[in-house]
Amino acid sequence: MLYTKPLQRLMGEAEPLPLLTYDQEKSLARRVGAGHVARRQLTKPALPTANRRALRRELTDGEAAREALVLHNLRLVLNIAGRFRNDSLNYDDLVQEGILGLLKAADRYDPRRGTRFATFAVWWIRQSIGRAIANFGRSVRLPVNRVHKISQLRRMAAQLSQQMGDEPQIEVLAESAGVTAKAATELLQDGQAIISLDAPLVEDDQDSLERFADTTASDPEAAVIDKSLSRILDESLARLDERDAEILRMRFGLGGGEARPLRAIADDWHMSPEGVRQISQRALLRLRAMPKVRGLAEYLR
Repeated sequence: MLYTKPLQRLMGEAEPLPLLTYDQEKSLARRVGAGHVARRQLTKPALPTANRRALRRELTDGEAAREALVLHNLRLVLNIAGRFRNDSLNYDDLVQEGILGLLKAADRYDPRRGTRFATFAVWWIRQSIGRAIANFGRSVRLPVNRVHKISQLRRMAAQLSQQMGDEPQIEVLAESAGVTAKAATELLQDGQAIISLDAPLVEDDQDSLERFADTTASDPEAAVIDKSLSRILDESLARLDERDAEILRMRFGLGGGEARPLRAIADDWHMSPEGVRQISQRALLRLRAMPKVRGLAEYLR
């Protein structure tokens, strides 16, 4: 007896349903096709009530046949999903995506081609699972065809490892796969797992992320302090006379320049060194009296 209950009963089944015979598959496929025809007919306006009821019955029967075709082939999904267990999606997600592919196969199956439903459905299940892995299995999405190539290369590498008793060299793997060594290297690099920056480092773990301090980078906290100090000094110097502010910049190297001796500053301003000293001393007193500058001592602590 064929199973015609809704798909919501799926998770409650203890054992997979038995496989269908070819005649049963053809019968279900014909009912599914009739349901599709009925769905299209129901979109037409001004249908007689009797015809609409008959079409709804055919649509309901087609949906039940589609569910039966899917549920009797669930073991096919479980089998194929098990081959992708090592990929980035968990098994439950793989089964769910495989069922979506099985549903598409049930909608498109035509027994007149002489093919069993299981043979026809395998491609749709594998495609659905493969697309899900490509779209959701990685933080950085790869094209579906590239994901398939990576999977094929990994399976070939595993086979060669069993035959040789050791990891195959990239040249041997590339020759077996019919690609160049460069292409094989790029495929294996694209297939590497993405590691979080917060992942703990584990000794002797090749997948762990190596962290190195950038000795050339400035300390963020020091950079913020320097920027704040520069802004406060620029605002305070702007309140002094232009000559006094410039002499202070040259005397103490403010604004990123180098400190210069009194005689060099005096030569630039055509003054005596003593005059430059007195100007800078008065400017310093005025600068230190400003509220923003008085707060710098506490700020620096």
